[in-house]
Amino acid sequence: MSRFAFWAAALAPYDGSGRLDPARVPEQLAHLRAAGVRGAFVNGTSGEFPYLTVEERMSLLEAWVAARPEGFGLGVQVGGLPLATTRELAAHAKGLGVDLVATVAPYYGQASTLAHLVRWLAEVAEAADGVPFCYYQIPSMTGPVPRPSAVIAAASAEIPTLAALKYTDEDLMELEAIRLARPDLRVYFGRDELLPAALAAGSDAAIGSLYNGLAPLAHAVVDAFDRGETARAHDLHRPFRDIARAATGPGFVKELMNRLGPDIGPARTPWGPATDADRASIDRLVPPLRDALAAAGDAPSAVPGTVVA
Repeated sequence: MSRFAFWAAALAPYDGSGRLDPARVPEQLAHLRAAGVRGAFVNGTSGEFPYLTVEERMSLLEAWVAARPEGFGLGVQVGGLPLATTRELAAHAKGLGVDLVATVAPYYGQASTLAHLVRWLAEVAEAADGVPFCYYQIPSMTGPVPRPSAVIAAASAEIPTLAALKYTDEDLMELEAIRLARPDLRVYFGRDELLPAALAAGSDAAIGSLYNGLAPLAHAVVDAFDRGETARAHDLHRPFRDIARAATGPGFVKELMNRLGPDIGPARTPWGPATDADRASIDRLVPPLRDALAAAGDAPSAVPGTVVA
């Protein structure tokens, strides 16, 4: 088991008719623990939150809370809705005892100033008062937002529970700026295809969709890096980059992860189902991925991970 805290960006489970199926969560969780994943991030981008109802988001989180064992981290993304509903989801998460409440910035009608964004985040954090709060930076989905280092610096004075950042961005200079702004902040790196670069930048935690199926290989990457075998780490990481080059969106990634773990159904429209071309591409990817997982050794045993200090 590497020293790195890998959390999976949990995928939404559906039945054969496309209805949300929270009863599949224990199967998903058992698979993640066997692969050495230390936590799950529910209702994030990979969890298709824009296409779930508020009731579905609540019931899915409740299923994860009911199934998780002691020491397995659990975070939830509550944003993407009007402030009142976002606060309702945050309060619901607090009542369930999650380890982390996160939100993306408003993205359809963005905050007009940094101060407005920070005030919005503070209102969400307040609804989950006492629970560590995480700002979720993902400009590929939200569009341009203020630099996260500026958000973190401004929010630190206004949000006493600010403890983490989910950083799904490729700007490594900004990653350094975040560390300078708040050295104590837990930064969960979210670009799976850039993991070796994040290691070189000092990252020690990640949340990503590919860890639903490739966590053992990711641990092998970290172990090689920690031994000083940077070329080996880069080579072991190649399958992640191959996926990034082939993927056409979240629906593609979910279909691929279904091949490497429990099949929990295709993504909802407009992200799914996978096209014939996508399935052909996935068919080509799966055999070398399985070989890479086998070469990385047996899946590490699950151990409790540090959540957010």
